[in-house]
Amino acid sequence: MSDTTPPPRALRLVLSATQIIAAMAKLDGWKLHGDGADVAIEKTFAFKNFLRTMAFVNAIAFIAEQQDHHPELLVHFSSCSVRFNTHDVQGITATDFACAALVDALQNPTT
Repeated sequence: MSDTTPPPRALRLVLSATQIIAAMAKLDGWKLHGDGADVAIEKTFAFKNFLRTMAFVNAIAFIAEQQDHHPELLVHFSSCSVRFNTHDVQGITATDFACAALVDALQNPTT
């Protein structure tokens, strides 16, 4: 399994606070949002216009379907906020970080 391949649903375990902080350090610009069962990782991406924003949103939709892990999206004219958490375990899992890395790769395809 690669770093960006999420584990099967049955193996999605809630990460501890220490594990979350360590994983956050590996991502650029992602922040914690909410608390308790609603805690998530979130990042806002900026774009030059609405068409670029929507192209990004559609690319995220493709990733979400491939990974069977769907983020919350807040779409504006020139930005999109992406929020991941694992609802079925009520917390943040390795799957959230793997999907966040895939979304980041849309902006930086050479990394």
